[in-house]
Amino acid sequence: MHNNPIHSKQKLAIARNFSRAASTYNEAAIIQQEIGKRLIERLDLIKMNPDIIIDLGGGTGAHSLALGQKFPKAKILNVDIAEGMLQFASLSSKSNSCCLCADGEFLPIQNQSIDFIFSNCTLQWLTDPHVIFTEIRRVLKPNGLFLFSSFGPDTLKELRESFAVIDTEKHVNVFADMHDIGDILLHTKFLDPVMDMEIITATYRDLMGLIQDLKMTGANFVVDPTPRTLSPKNIFDSLSEAYEHYRNLDNRLPASFEVIYGHAFSPIDTTLHQANNDGTIYIPVQDLKRL
Repeated sequence: MHNNPIHSKQKLAIARNFSRAASTYNEAAIIQQEIGKRLIERLDLIKMNPDIIIDLGGGTGAHSLALGQKFPKAKILNVDIAEGMLQFASLSSKSNSCCLCADGEFLPIQNQSIDFIFSNCTLQWLTDPHVIFTEIRRVLKPNGLFLFSSFGPDTLKELRESFAVIDTEKHVNVFADMHDIGDILLHTKFLDPVMDMEIITATYRDLMGLIQDLKMTGANFVVDPTPRTLSPKNIFDSLSEAYEHYRNLDNRLPASFEVIYGHAFSPIDTTLHQANNDGTIYIPVQDLKRL
């Protein structure tokens, strides 16, 4: 495991938060694990035989193991900003995998050296999608696959709306919209982007169960929070009362997760296919090897 400098105080705080949650993450990350499982199932529709795979934001390594089982001849590199997560992952890593502690927006990896980048529930924590997508495109080989999931703006909407009853401060993160992510993929010159989304709803007996799950996965970190004007106890009591509005017929409290799925391919090597004056590039059929 090698260390790469973290480039902002915010990212350092995120890394520390997730490192603290390393030992409890797998127990509480039921939603993230289910999303990752569904993401890996999408590979059944894509013909590929990668030699080198990056699990970007691989954390405790559960999906690195699954990718290793699906592609037993591939080398799996679990890249995460949280060193504590990677220390936990190293306890169960296989011979075809290794860990790299690095900032995903500044990957210490050679240009066009990776066949496939997999990223589950991680992109929402990165500062600038333009930067991370450009960096991913840099390290992917021509025709390399980028497959990812992220959380959309309706994630934890019940919690956000309950907080809004209390005050106007920011208590819950707001994530990028699916269409915006698709536009950024096109802007950073990825090919054939495909985007879709679904809502997954978890339910809890009480609000404390949701709060504990967020803390145990490290997902309780709020980017650019506003200063609190109420004490934590007063906030929780008021929040619990407001959240009761959502209690359903099964006497459970729902928590919605808007899950965004996407995949795209890195551009082909255009040095062999020059563009016309109008920007059109004509590619021989034999060079289309992705599917």
